[in-house]
Amino acid sequence: MFFVIGRMTHESAISSPQKKMKGYYHVSSHGLEKNDIFKTKEDFIRGMNDIALCVLGYDVSILAFCLMSNHFHFVLYGTLEECRSFSEEYKRRCGMRMRQVLGEVQAMRDVSLQFNLIDNVEYLENAIAYVLRNPLAAGVFVMPYHYQWSSISLYFNNGRQPVAERLNDMSERKRFRILKSRVSVPDTYIVDEEGLILPSCYVDSESVEKIFRHPARLMMLLSRKVENDVELKFGVAECVSMTDQEIVAQMNDLIRNTFGKESMSQLTMEQRIKLCLLLKRNFRAGVKQIARITRLDPEVVSRVV
Repeated sequence: MFFVIGRMTHESAISSPQKKMKGYYHVSSHGLEKNDIFKTKEDFIRGMNDIALCVLGYDVSILAFCLMSNHFHFVLYGTLEECRSFSEEYKRRCGMRMRQVLGEVQAMRDVSLQFNLIDNVEYLENAIAYVLRNPLAAGVFVMPYHYQWSSISLYFNNGRQPVAERLNDMSERKRFRILKSRVSVPDTYIVDEEGLILPSCYVDSESVEKIFRHPARLMMLLSRKVENDVELKFGVAECVSMTDQEIVAQMNDLIRNTFGKESMSQLTMEQRIKLCLLLKRNFRAGVKQIARITRLDPEVVSRVV
């Protein structure tokens, strides 16, 4: 297993030689305020199939992923350039689907991607567990293993998988209906009866099993609250006293009284930075929550507050 020593969270902070070195990265998107990326079962299926198609074009390995309604997570292995290109292409595909299905022309415009270099085995284990625990942390399901839209079912499952059909054995018309594309796919790509490309086709579950060594280790971390450990690596660990919606409901009054503006979109960058301090002081909002609300980079917010 290979680790790049030294933690860098943003491309601008990484030198050219480092960008060409392979390492493990935790990739996180910052969710939309008003829209969901994935709303229906069909959205999630296409979202997972798009992962399978995206990875064909880049020299990256996917160790883990999780799709939530308004954001997504990956743990990847590759160079920063390749991991970034893969993630940006996946974001682009999400935006294309939202335009086609919902008519949202610039749906993903304000969605940002954050990359965190994983520099040791403990952090790698925690990052994988963090990604797979996302539904539990969000209150979606009691147990992560019940969540369908992640890679969690692949690890230590003794090769079990549902009845599936090879994509390349299908008619061109059927393949296009599933893929929404005429791209060539490997013979190893198989789909279940709902048209979902099985994650076992494109996720490196074998490497994850070697990292954890035993299913009990993975289960232990899945049952432990690892969120703050991982979010501290981002510099954005938070203790939320109010929901985003509760703060936003009061924020416009704060903006009018402080800046004489009607909405956050009318604020200058200097005023938006001052707003970060006000959100911290008035609502006890944390870095990650402030970044979501103000649409500022978490690293910028972290330096401000």
